[in-house]
Amino acid sequence: MDLQAILRVASEQLEGRSSHDFKERGNKFHHGQRVAKLAVHLRELLFPNDGARDDVLTAAAWLHDVCNGEKDHGELGAELTRKLIAAYCTEGELDELCELIRVHDERKPESGYSDAIKLLQDADMLDHFGTNFIWVWFAYAVPLGQNAYDAREWQRGNAERAERHRNQLNFDLSRRIFDDKQAFVAQFAERFSAELDGEIWDEKTILNETFGGAL
Repeated sequence: MDLQAILRVASEQLEGRSSHDFKERGNKFHHGQRVAKLAVHLRELLFPNDGARDDVLTAAAWLHDVCNGEKDHGELGAELTRKLIAAYCTEGELDELCELIRVHDERKPESGYSDAIKLLQDADMLDHFGTNFIWVWFAYAVPLGQNAYDAREWQRGNAERAERHRNQLNFDLSRRIFDDKQAFVAQFAERFSAELDGEIWDEKTILNETFGGAL
């Protein structure tokens, strides 16, 4: 498999595009890069002696959202990918890679999908949470005419949405990573809310460190 050639294809298809008006140019290209790295790292942690499909997993991650924004974007993405990279991998690699793309958004933990599909699905999901969630949270607010207080109210409904996504993850490790990401976002949201209300975050600690407990 010629990964460098496939990376060039991914860059040509995605780096100059934005998947939504409120998102940055190239967001799906960079998302794919992160998903590829995370998917392979999850594989190393969960299946340390099974790296034979890492190249297929990587290339699929780079191109999994090539048709994002279209209905049935997994199916369409698989069809387009087959045309775009057929010259850069074997027929067997191409078949497996396109199948990864085709079902990457069909999140059914009971489905019996291969470990490679489950790794791609979990890495894809995890990349949307944590610090990247905060980035999108604020990028989303301003173009829609929201101020900071509106954004705070939107975030307060996030817990229920997040739980639905958590239930779609395939591996216990993925759920632990997800929970850690959510804990960070929750703490950030709590501080964001306090400072919006003109409060001093962790005031007691700051006063103790400043005045030596004199106050």
